[in-house]
Amino acid sequence: MTGTPRPLARSLAPLPDESLPGFLLRLAHRLNRTPARVAVLTGIAPYRLGHAVKLPAHLLVALRPEAAVRFAATTRLTPSEVRALGLRPHQVTYPPITDAGERPDGRFGSHVWAFTAASRFCPQCLAGDGTAVQSAHGGPWRLPCHLPVVFACTRHRRLLDHLCPCCRQPLNASVQGRAALILHPTGHALHPAQCRNHAPDAGTRKPKPACGTDLTTTAAGTRASADTDLGTLLDLQSRLLARLVSPAAGESLFFPDLIAVSQMITISWPAAVDNLSLPEVATDALDKHIHAIRRRTADRPHGDNGRIVIRPPPAAVACASLLAMSEYLVSHPDPAAARDCVQILARRAVERDRTRFVGIIRRGQFSLPLARALAVQRGGFHATAGAGTSASLRVPTRTCRFTAQGIPQLLPNAAYERHLAHFTTRLTVASRNNARLVRRAATLKLAEMTSGGTFSDSARLLGIPRGHALSGLQQLRLRTDGEDTWQQFLLGLDAIAAELDGQEHRIDYQRRRTVLEDWNIPPAHWAHLTDGLPTLDAAPELRICASVLVWTQVTEGDYLFSPLVRDRGWGGRLPGGPDLVRDLPHLAGARRGAKAFLLPRLAAYTQQTAAGCDGGARTGEQRTTP
Repeated sequence: MTGTPRPLARSLAPLPDESLPGFLLRLAHRLNRTPARVAVLTGIAPYRLGHAVKLPAHLLVALRPEAAVRFAATTRLTPSEVRALGLRPHQVTYPPITDAGERPDGRFGSHVWAFTAASRFCPQCLAGDGTAVQSAHGGPWRLPCHLPVVFACTRHRRLLDHLCPCCRQPLNASVQGRAALILHPTGHALHPAQCRNHAPDAGTRKPKPACGTDLTTTAAGTRASADTDLGTLLDLQSRLLARLVSPAAGESLFFPDLIAVSQMITISWPAAVDNLSLPEVATDALDKHIHAIRRRTADRPHGDNGRIVIRPPPAAVACASLLAMSEYLVSHPDPAAARDCVQILARRAVERDRTRFVGIIRRGQFSLPLARALAVQRGGFHATAGAGTSASLRVPTRTCRFTAQGIPQLLPNAAYERHLAHFTTRLTVASRNNARLVRRAATLKLAEMTSGGTFSDSARLLGIPRGHALSGLQQLRLRTDGEDTWQQFLLGLDAIAAELDGQEHRIDYQRRRTVLEDWNIPPAHWAHLTDGLPTLDAAPELRICASVLVWTQVTEGDYLFSPLVRDRGWGGRLPGGPDLVRDLPHLAGARRGAKAFLLPRLAAYTQQTAAGCDGGARTGEQRTTP
C-alpha cells in the first residue's frame, strides 16, 4: 500500500508486557474483525498463500521497519509502544534473541532457546484485572511467557500452563512443522482468551474448526511436586526476571551459560542427579520429558534429532526443574566445585551424544568461568582437536594482572629456584636440559594463563619456534611420573603467577625482544668493552657471541632462539648459528683469562642495554650476518 496510512476507527492501549499476537487478538475483538483482517489493515500481513493471510511466528521478535511505521500510524501507538510488543528489546539482556527473527539481509535466524511461538500462559492473567477494558476483551497474553526461561507467574504465585485443558495441545502449536503468530486468524467469533488450536474432533474437515476452550476457566494450575518446590521455583523465577530487566554488571553471558548447561544436563541425563549434588526440584517431570524425547527420536535419522533434543521442555514444571539445576551451577559460589560438576556433565554428554555436545560448544558463547570449566586440556594446555574443543573455549585460564608482554622466553632463575626446582628433581630422566625444559614450559603456561589460546599461540607470543615448544613439552611430560608430580608443576606456576600479579613494576620483555631483533654490539662499543684486552678486540666473531650473551640476559631469553642464531628467532639457523651455540657456554662460563675479565664489563653493559630498551632508545646498530 502507498500513501499515508489511515488510522483505525478505534484502537487499544497495550497492556503491560503484552505481546504482539495478544494485542492483535484484543484489538480484533474490539473492532469485531478477524485478526487476519486487522493484520491487513495495519500493514503487517503482506504474507499470503493464495488468498489466505499468513502471520509468521518471526513477527513476534520484531516487525519490519516499514511495517512498524504503518502499524504505529494505524493503531495510534508510538514507535516505542510498537517495539515493546516484540522480543527484540530483550536481546540485550537475553542474547539468544539476537539470532532470531528477520535479519537485515532478509534471511531468518533461529535459536531453539530464543522464543517459543507456543506460549505458556497464566489463566488468571488472561481473565483480566476486573477493569472494563479487560473484562470486555481479556487480559494480556504476556510477552515474556514466550521466553523459555519464564515458567511462572510471580503475581499469582503459580506455574504457567502450556496445554489447553480440552485439546491437550500446546497453545498456538505448530501445524505441519510451521509455527504461526496466531492460529485460525480468520476466526472472528473467538474471544482472545479462547484456544485457537484445531478442535480435537476436526478430522479432515476444511477449514478445520478451532477448539474454542475458555482458557481462563482452568480449574487447577500447573503445580510443582510440593509447596516447598513451588516456593523454590518462584524464587528462581524472580531472580531470572530480575536479570531480564537489569543484568548484574559483568554477567551479560549469564543466559547463554544457563542455556548451555541446561542442554548439557539434558544430553547427559541422569548424570545431574546420579553424580552431582544439584537441587532435586520436580525432577520427575524433567525425567519424563527427557525419556519421552529419547523414545521419540530413537528411530529417526540422527540429523533430525538435534533441535528436538536440546530445545527447552515445553512444560513449565520440567523447564523450571532444568533451569534450577543450571542456575545452581552457573551461579555457584565455589568456582572449583562448579568446574568439577560441569566437567562431569561434559564427559557424560560426550559419551551419550558426542555430535550434539560438539554443536553446543562450537555455536555457544560462554563466560570466562564456564569456558574454563569446559575447556579440554591435554598435556597441560588447551587442546586443539577432539570433542569439545573450540576456539571460544581457549580463554585465559586465570584472571591475571600481568600480560604476555611481561613474560620472557625462560623463567628467571630466581623464580625457578623458589617454585619449580623441587619439581625438576622428581623428573624420571636426569639431564642437564631439564631445568631449561621446565623454565620454558613455565613461561608457555604463564602466557596461556593470561592470553588463552593454544601452546602454539603462547610460543608465538614469546618468540619460541613451535617445534621446539612442542618437543620440549612432550619430553617434559614423558619425564613426569604421574599426575601428582604434574600438579606440583601447576601449583608452582600458580605461586609464580601470584607473585607476578603483586609486582608494581613489570618488565616488558616483548618490547626488549622487539628492540633487539636486529641488534648486535656496535664495533665502537666493543672496542670500549675490550679496552686492554687486545686478544679479544682482534676476535670479531667473539663480538657476535657476546651480543648473544647480552641478548639472553636482557630478554631472559633462550640463546637457541636469539635472532643472531636463528632468523628472527624462530626461523632457520643462520650460517654462523651453530658456531655461536658451541662458543657461548665457553664465554658465559669463563673463570680465567681475558674472557673472565670481559664478563663484568658485559654485565654492566647489559644493564645499560636493558635501560635503553625500556626507555625506547636505540641500543646499537642493525645486525650483520656473523
